[in-house]
Amino acid sequence: MKIKKEETEFQTIQLYNENAYQVEFQATVLDCIEQKEEYHIILDRTAFFPEGGGQYGDRGQLNEVEVFDTQIINGIILHYTKHPIEVGTTVQGVIDWKRRYSMMQNHSSEHMVSGLIHKKYGYDNVGFHLGEEEMTLDFNGMLTMEQLLLLEREVNEVIWRNMPVEITFPTKEELETMSYRSKKEIEGSIRIVTIEGIDVCACCAPHVRRTGEIGCVKIISVQKNKSGVRVTVLAGDRALSDYEKKHEGMMQICKLLSIKPEQAFSVIKHLQEEKQRVEYELLEYKLSTLKQQAEQVIPHNGILCMETKALSGKEIREVCNCLMERGTLGIVLNRQEEGQMEFQYIIGSKQRDVREIASLLKEKLNGRGGGKPQMIQGTAVGTKEEVLALISRIKECWNE
Repeated sequence: MKIKKEETEFQTIQLYNENAYQVEFQATVLDCIEQKEEYHIILDRTAFFPEGGGQYGDRGQLNEVEVFDTQIINGIILHYTKHPIEVGTTVQGVIDWKRRYSMMQNHSSEHMVSGLIHKKYGYDNVGFHLGEEEMTLDFNGMLTMEQLLLLEREVNEVIWRNMPVEITFPTKEELETMSYRSKKEIEGSIRIVTIEGIDVCACCAPHVRRTGEIGCVKIISVQKNKSGVRVTVLAGDRALSDYEKKHEGMMQICKLLSIKPEQAFSVIKHLQEEKQRVEYELLEYKLSTLKQQAEQVIPHNGILCMETKALSGKEIREVCNCLMERGTLGIVLNRQEEGQMEFQYIIGSKQRDVREIASLLKEKLNGRGGGKPQMIQGTAVGTKEEVLALISRIKECWNE
């Protein structure tokens, strides 16, 4: 939705700047704009924080009407609803506090993580996303999980010190003497969030009053992202929920294996090694059996063709190699289920270029695939008899 420039002289009073903990408020509806199947409600004042700074907008209610999103355009805050509210109505606004507070916990923790990384390594936070389930931070430098876990400990120690999170609106003159982080150039009044000795950053979002409200921070993962890394972080209630889920999972594993939590890694590692050993022995036995079956295939005019069911790629190749040793052409047709028309094929020869067979299968049997002169593989649709009839025609041409 576009708001005309002449309409932007009015700006919604942003109550969350005065008090991030205000859950309810009263306001007057100034406009109700219909947009397809939704309505954008404009109020004279609001405690709803609109999407911005990498954080989603607040949700809640206006006189029992659900607000499912909040956006801001040129200083005017839009409350997205599925139902209209008449202009001039006095509404009682209530934000979804549980969701908002979780956002506050996580956003404040992001400032601490980004601030300490900037102090220790000089990297900038170049991307931030605070979604419904997780928070990701992008940095323009490389960091290992080991480095981040050490930093996680520092952040949690700051949390436990219960330091104040200060919100200020410095004058232009004061800003000129300040050193603060900012992802972009900002015009007009600048809101500064300060955690003394940890971070000073320009930010428009609501924050907790003291770091102790966050509870804890947990680094979940790190992955390469462009020339730096993307770090996934959970804080506050999200970190607790993550711990509860993983703890419950660990307890179920321990109960199933009749072990203590501290034994889990070594026991599961041993089971994994044992599984790999058994799978290897089973594969060797299966390949031995398949080779014996391949040796029983009777050649017809130098062609040895074997139909198989639900074999892996390696198994099919081993069978084809065995067939190739005994004739001009070795053919394996592998179907996943009995009676299925589509099949995987591998066709090989030590004497002939088999690539023209792939072209013929593509033309006649809806084939897909290709390969090298001595071996081709892919899929096609048809019967064994149809495949052999096509290949026999090619073989006749070889003999001419």
